[in-house]
Amino acid sequence: MRGAVVVAALLVMCGSAPAQAAPAVSVQVDPASKSQVGKDFAGFSYEKDRVGARMFNARNADLVRLFRLLGPSLLRIGGNLVDMTTWNPAGTGGKATEVAPQDIQELSLFAKATGWKVIYGINLKTNTPEAAADEAAVAARILGKDLVAFEIGNEPNVYVKTWPEYEALFTKYADAIRAKVPGAQFDGPGQANSSSWADDFARTQKDRGASIVSTHVYIAKNTEADITKMLASNSSGRLPNISAAMEKAMLNHKIPQWRVTEANNYFHGGKDGVSNVQAAALWSLDYMSGVAARQGSGINFHGGTSTQFPLHYSPIRYDGLKPVGVQAVYYGELLWKLAGTGAYHAAKVTGAEDVTAWGIGNNAFVNNKTAGAVTATITLPKNARNASVYVLTAPALDSKEITIGGSKVEKNAKFTPKPKHVRVTGTKTTVDVPAHSAVLVVTR
Repeated sequence: MRGAVVVAALLVMCGSAPAQAAPAVSVQVDPASKSQVGKDFAGFSYEKDRVGARMFNARNADLVRLFRLLGPSLLRIGGNLVDMTTWNPAGTGGKATEVAPQDIQELSLFAKATGWKVIYGINLKTNTPEAAADEAAVAARILGKDLVAFEIGNEPNVYVKTWPEYEALFTKYADAIRAKVPGAQFDGPGQANSSSWADDFARTQKDRGASIVSTHVYIAKNTEADITKMLASNSSGRLPNISAAMEKAMLNHKIPQWRVTEANNYFHGGKDGVSNVQAAALWSLDYMSGVAARQGSGINFHGGTSTQFPLHYSPIRYDGLKPVGVQAVYYGELLWKLAGTGAYHAAKVTGAEDVTAWGIGNNAFVNNKTAGAVTATITLPKNARNASVYVLTAPALDSKEITIGGSKVEKNAKFTPKPKHVRVTGTKTTVDVPAHSAVLVVTR
């Protein structure tokens, strides 16, 4: 007996002791659902100056491929620069400071090449209702069915003091636009990190074409960026509180949808080592789950402008107008997209803290923010026979070496994942979830 103890001790000293089994976690996916996840749930948001700069053109081949890999989805054009970008109906285009008809034509060709739809932002702060209506008429004619809605201004609560003041201003612009574009649809109010005008907007603008109640939500300023705080932000504070208020406004006034039309982790570009690492990919998954749970129709993650470089939080990295790779949030959106569309299902996790889970259709996510691997036994909403398991992983929470199914996403959108395959017995399957990783179980 004493010899066995010595041998065991020597095995530990030599690093050869048997590995301890990963803690067992139970994931019970609720068969009931009150939300649907559509194909445009995981979208992008870009500054208006990128239209005049001609970032969005069908010849920007790698960008088209990266959009196609994630889409088809919804591209929101707006940002702070929407209120600094002018409309020049007689311009030749190609200038970041203004938009001309040919720039919108290039955007339209890009939309057709990628299959994405567009929310088109129009200057409110330094514009006139007449000029806004003229631009909207041209955008509606050129974009056609690829235009989902107009967004008038960006985060108006930053420069408009009260709801009555904003209501009067929005009404002037919306009425002018609808006079030239009958049936025009709008999103709003698109406040910065607030939902205080959402219910009033839904109530007063429904009959004026408001089809999306929108908001913009970040965790905090980039000087406050922190991995631990970022991962905790989905369970308390600004993000869940605003989501609850947006859901209420939508339901109270029977607006078709509510959406986070601009979001990311830490505003003013994020922070290197926080916004562009594995932790941010895991954060984005929990964020999307939280919005879906509150019947939100999606999130447009922000990235791409001429005024803030580098954008550490941007899903796609750029050198000028050309993509040079993807970053953490893109991987989170891509794993979400691989689950497809369908009913959103909440899930109960027992056996571990900092592990979250949910389902889309009969597929399931397990998001493990802990420092150790877990073995998750998942109870799905319906029976299945087999499943493919995609693992979004990296060496550490602060690592940029992120893969899904063992594959990176190259700048030309080359992506060759090799999912693992597991058996499903009835509604149950068991998967290993590495530390600081997320898995997606896609059933068949």
